[in-house]
Amino acid sequence: MINRNRLKIIATYFKSKKMATQLFKNYFLFLIIIVVIFVITIGTLLFYFSVNYVGSPTENTTAQYIIKQNYKDINVTNFIKHKGYVEVLNKDLVIVMQNGSKHEVGFKYPQKYYNDMITNNLKDGYFYTSKYGAKKEFILITAMPNSIFDAYTWGLEHKEQLEQASNPINRGISFLKIFPFIIFIFLLCTMVLYSKITSMIFVNPLKKLLKGVNTFKNGEYSARVEIDSINEIGQLKDAFNLMAEKIQQERLLKEKAEQNRKRMILDISHDLKNPLTSILGYSEFLLENDDILTEEKNKLLKVINNNSRRANDLIQDLFEFSRIESTEYRLDINKNDIGEFLRELIAGYVPMMEQQGVQYEFDITEDEVEILFDRKNLDRALSNIILNSIKYNGRGITISIKLLVNEGTTVIIIEDNGVGIPKDFEGDIFEPFVRVDASRNSKTGGTGLGLAISKAIIKKHGGNIHLAQGLDKGCKFIIELKDN
Repeated sequence: MINRNRLKIIATYFKSKKMATQLFKNYFLFLIIIVVIFVITIGTLLFYFSVNYVGSPTENTTAQYIIKQNYKDINVTNFIKHKGYVEVLNKDLVIVMQNGSKHEVGFKYPQKYYNDMITNNLKDGYFYTSKYGAKKEFILITAMPNSIFDAYTWGLEHKEQLEQASNPINRGISFLKIFPFIIFIFLLCTMVLYSKITSMIFVNPLKKLLKGVNTFKNGEYSARVEIDSINEIGQLKDAFNLMAEKIQQERLLKEKAEQNRKRMILDISHDLKNPLTSILGYSEFLLENDDILTEEKNKLLKVINNNSRRANDLIQDLFEFSRIESTEYRLDINKNDIGEFLRELIAGYVPMMEQQGVQYEFDITEDEVEILFDRKNLDRALSNIILNSIKYNGRGITISIKLLVNEGTTVIIIEDNGVGIPKDFEGDIFEPFVRVDASRNSKTGGTGLGLAISKAIIKKHGGNIHLAQGLDKGCKFIIELKDN
């Protein structure tokens, strides 16, 4: 049980995404590589020595060294390798076995030729040795080229030095002299390999990250970094991409806000220009003409008054919108019954609806639904939507107001079956000074800020408002408020 727990701990450690763990794994891998390279190096050297070690060509190349009780067991490899040969003769000097000889089996040596051969009196370039078998039933003759056997002669004279050179201990001492150099070589190779692995794991991702930072610094706000690392570098990559995305969004919002500001200034200038021009023109006309009839004078004063009200309403709405949009503005939040609030709000508009020939339908629960909201501001937000439906639609339309409660969210739906809003305006209907029909606003006295104020108030409540899209007829506003 203890061993299993330890194995689980080790496995969890190796699955860690931290750089410290990755470095430990690299060091562990580095150690394994060192051991593997060391084993390979030693094995290669031993293999090299075993393959390339060649004993003295005249070692065991005399008959007395290689003779066997059964001549068929005699090893003749060394003779053949150095272009010598071996023959086995019976008592009658007839060859019964040969390897590498120019004489065939069955050849019989003349006595004199045999004597000259075994006494090395033959001048044929070979050095001969001979040896009788244990029971003298055969004679073993070996022949080795003189050039090879001269080395044997030297070896006999320097036997002690050769034995020392061939001694395993002495060879080991010689090997130890070059061992540090071998260690240095394979350690150097291992360090180079390790540096490459470390570079792939750490340096390359950092280079990509630095490249992304420089690109972003140069104004390419869409720059993102793609790194497969799952350690702290990967987390840094995620943080950078998230930061870049937020900065890009903020920059886009800033650009949009700047565009909206410029458009708002133009819209304000345009909306104030017409009423102020009328006020200025008619007032100057009255001042310059004293003989105007009372009826005509009152008519002109009424025009001046209406235009003054339009300008005043615009300034008031603009002030209200700016005040609500301010981060310092605070709502007067209290817990109230939203159902009772809606019934009171609707009751105030029933006479106007009846006067305008507007039908109405209400679906509001009688149960108490208490949520936190600012009565005054929410009244303003919903009134703007209701007044738009009454003012901008003809007689005979129906306005429907519903209250729904769904899992902690209170939903208010204000819907009419009037002329509706063109699809081109659906995405911008809550922006300041957006008008579906500018001429209609001039007749009704609208400022183009009503729905923008409504949205700002709903947002201050932590809620959301949107226009249901794709309706063939009429408008459907959906307001969502949190219960707490």
